[in-house]
Amino acid sequence: MAKKISAMETRRNFGEIMDQVYLMHEEFIVERSGKTLAKIVPFDSDSSGKLDFRDILKLPGI
Repeated sequence: MAKKISAMETRRNFGEIMDQVYLMHEEFIVERSGKTLAKIVPFDSDSSGKLDFRDILKLPGI
């Protein structure tokens, strides 16, 4: 089950949260004023749609 955290807590502890997501496969739900903003989950390394930011110029509109 995902842990609920505030947007401010996310901002203050972003590096630690990323470590928990990557190393311990934890999930977080980010909320602001009681409204859900985002969900932080581990990236599935087996997915075929891997992003390569070196190819950013190939994106439409750039």
